[in-house]
Amino acid sequence: MPDPSFLLPLLLQSLLIPAAVSGAILLLFSASHRVWPAPLAVAAGLLASYIATFHAQWSFPPHQALDWLPLVLALALGAIAATRSEALGPRVLLALLVAAVAAMPALGSNGMGKTVLVIVAVAVLITAAWTSLSAARAHGQAAALILAIVAGGAGLALMIDASQLLGQLCGALGVALFVCALLGRGRMHFGPAGIGLATLVLGALLAYAHIYAGFSLLMVLLLAGALLAASLAMQRVSGPRAPVAGVVIAALPVIAVIGLAIKAMQDSGGY
Repeated sequence: MPDPSFLLPLLLQSLLIPAAVSGAILLLFSASHRVWPAPLAVAAGLLASYIATFHAQWSFPPHQALDWLPLVLALALGAIAATRSEALGPRVLLALLVAAVAAMPALGSNGMGKTVLVIVAVAVLITAAWTSLSAARAHGQAAALILAIVAGGAGLALMIDASQLLGQLCGALGVALFVCALLGRGRMHFGPAGIGLATLVLGALLAYAHIYAGFSLLMVLLLAGALLAASLAMQRVSGPRAPVAGVVIAALPVIAVIGLAIKAMQDSGGY
């Protein structure tokens, strides 16, 4: 039986707090048809979980990579403005900035060449996921659910194989996104702005996991592939089956990632 002293704080920090904060914001602005309530709800839910989980370790000026996560959230809120046009440039710029914030603390150990390569790779994956999911315009709530599945699966895999803290944060992001999928009404509540913020933050968390916690590159690519494959499925399948196809397609790589994490834990002698 799980130790309550471990399980209860985990449920509070990564489930109840982000769900309550995200849900409160969505319900407060339930009559709004603007683009910002959903991304704001996701950002606020994750920030609340971050404060509850990480507050004792946080420092300013920042001394460790995760100290910069509030800046990542602030930059990610720029997705609200970036989606006012169809131009790709603002998305690429935000993805590069977020990737740089995540990767630059490792500059001293990784060197300039590797750091720049990581920044570009992370930015490309974020931009591709953001653009492809946004293209499935008729399925906003399905996009929120797909992102929730990927973030939640990443959180579970991280808890098993790499980092409890990053796993909790990915799990909190998944919870906030699930609340958006549950409470949202129509595409305006979770459109390209919500997708943009979620992919920017998820990309940063996975970059943190790979760079600083040794999370497998294969697992990161599988999670990114889940978003791309799901968006393609929603664009190819017509009618009410499209969201179902997207969710199912996204779940398959996520299950594979969790299986790989369990295998890695067993190979290292965990139980």
